[in-house]
Amino acid sequence: MINLEWLRTFRAVYKTKSLSKAAEMLMVSQPTVSQQISALESRMGKKLFERKSKGVIETDVGRMLNTMVSGSIEMLEDVEHKIIKTDSDLKNILTIGVSPHMYKTSLCPRVLDLGEYVHIKFEKKQDLIRDVEEGNLLYALIPGEHDAFDTHSYPLTPQKLVLVGTPDIDFSELIKAYKRNTNEAQDWLAKHKWYAHDNNSNFIKIYWLNVFEKKRPAIVPNYIIPNEYEVLYQQTLGSGLSVAFDTNVQPFVDNGTLKVCQLKEINYRGLSLIANKKKAKPELTDKILSLLRRKKG
Repeated sequence: MINLEWLRTFRAVYKTKSLSKAAEMLMVSQPTVSQQISALESRMGKKLFERKSKGVIETDVGRMLNTMVSGSIEMLEDVEHKIIKTDSDLKNILTIGVSPHMYKTSLCPRVLDLGEYVHIKFEKKQDLIRDVEEGNLLYALIPGEHDAFDTHSYPLTPQKLVLVGTPDIDFSELIKAYKRNTNEAQDWLAKHKWYAHDNNSNFIKIYWLNVFEKKRPAIVPNYIIPNEYEVLYQQTLGSGLSVAFDTNVQPFVDNGTLKVCQLKEINYRGLSLIANKKKAKPELTDKILSLLRRKKG
């Protein structure tokens, strides 16, 4: 296989028509340039340059090789320049982890404002925390908080539990029934189809415990889909109810495909941005926090 450094040296000699000038350009010794050109010629089995008293001149094969490789070499040099230059944006690649459903509801609308080089990683909460602690990720967006030796935790939007319905459902009937008698309200709820991402989710149990003072109502989900965002999206394609976090529902409320009802205000948890203490730069952290805390619209 041809060594890429040989080709780079070949381009320098081709441009300067001189071994010594090519050496100056590449900041190497002239013997090194001569050795690399000889190695390339040996590998190809063809002469690439004819040595003259005042430099070199390319052969027909050398001219053809330059035509074939010049674009690729220049592209690689441009990549190298972008990476090593002092003010390179590539030195500030933002790596941030998040769950798939939280990405769609909380991060996706803001990604383009985070910078030109943003790498997203989807994982579960504990895996995200581990990756930030170990420095494999600069940041992660997680539910709850996590302060540890290697991370900072920054609180974001608090999350409330809400009842979610499609536009065809009249929540005013439910509100009236709930005020009269909670059993009547449960009967009203049981008449509708239900969507859930996990029938045993702790936050759903908390919702029923707070709203109806019981651990589990006589309601069986019709559709169980293992992702909070996808449950809500699926709900928009039909008719029915679900229990979800207000921050996850908000994009659907904004576009009019879902609506929410709060029979009782239930603060459940907050979202947090966690950052690696050693690698995350304060100015970048401030920028991300400002974007995540900013309300859309």
